[in-house]
Amino acid sequence: MKKKHYNIITSCDNNLAAYVAVGITAIASNLKDANIDYYLLHSRIDPHNIEMLQRLCDEYNNITFHEIVVPNPEAYEELAKYGGGWSGEAYYALCAHQLLPETADRALYLDAGDTLVLGDIESYYNYDFQGNSLIVTGGRYKVSNGEAVLYEPEDLGAQNFIHLSYILRGIFNSGSYVLNLDKMRRDNLSLQDFLYLAGELVKVRKDVEPPVYFGDQGLLSAAFVGDVRYYRYPEIRALGYMPYNFCLWFYNFEAGEPNYRPVIIHFAGDNVSKPWSVQYPVLLERFQTKEGLRPMEDLRPGQARYYNAWQKYAMMTEQILAKADTAE
Repeated sequence: MKKKHYNIITSCDNNLAAYVAVGITAIASNLKDANIDYYLLHSRIDPHNIEMLQRLCDEYNNITFHEIVVPNPEAYEELAKYGGGWSGEAYYALCAHQLLPETADRALYLDAGDTLVLGDIESYYNYDFQGNSLIVTGGRYKVSNGEAVLYEPEDLGAQNFIHLSYILRGIFNSGSYVLNLDKMRRDNLSLQDFLYLAGELVKVRKDVEPPVYFGDQGLLSAAFVGDVRYYRYPEIRALGYMPYNFCLWFYNFEAGEPNYRPVIIHFAGDNVSKPWSVQYPVLLERFQTKEGLRPMEDLRPGQARYYNAWQKYAMMTEQILAKADTAE
């Protein structure tokens, strides 16, 4: 039987490089029956951190590490300025179709550091694009005749700012999505296209108070509205259905557990701590913030298991790197 293969992308600056290592360990551990090409898009990660990530991947037999230094990073910083948040690295995946080899026809994007793969991703990764550019987890719907329906390109029109403002908050969560690289190449999308769109969005919102923040999630939503396939839509139209982008804000609104098994965890949402800022029983020097740690007992019921999983993979990563250091 042919072994599964996945292209996985992330992007970050030097501050998140150590946390990327934890995510790599989780991927290697939970996708053992697959070969993974792992692409790190960056422009300013210190060489010693790149070497650390390369060395870590070399310890696994199922991950090939690819460092891609992104050209013209200043233009992505312009996108970040337009969007009102994050750094330019958050936008690098917009041009993944130009940065990855042409043999890569699709790729899973994961937010750097605050996502964790805990199981097989095949169903999500190989979901039928049906001609669309992205496969995403539903994050916002319109209501029409009592049904949850998808936003369409005409909803971007400034004459209906309510729809536009919702789109700019994100019609999907950008922590995890699958890119149709072949289609994006055929459409000849370029960085200039996204810069133009961001500039137009700024013009539309200039007289609105308070200003609409759109960030990478909102820009992606505006760029690809009407060109995304929600995973399992229309069979399931619940915002809490997100097995491959399980945002831990779920526990802020739901009293119980999801009726599915979360596979990709996203440490995202109001009052949701990043995994490196929680006080674990054992302090992890390389992988933990040193000050302002949140006590584990402050977490909501249900959340702690995912922080414990992150700590487990952080400890495994430390052990693997220590072993690699000893072998040198």
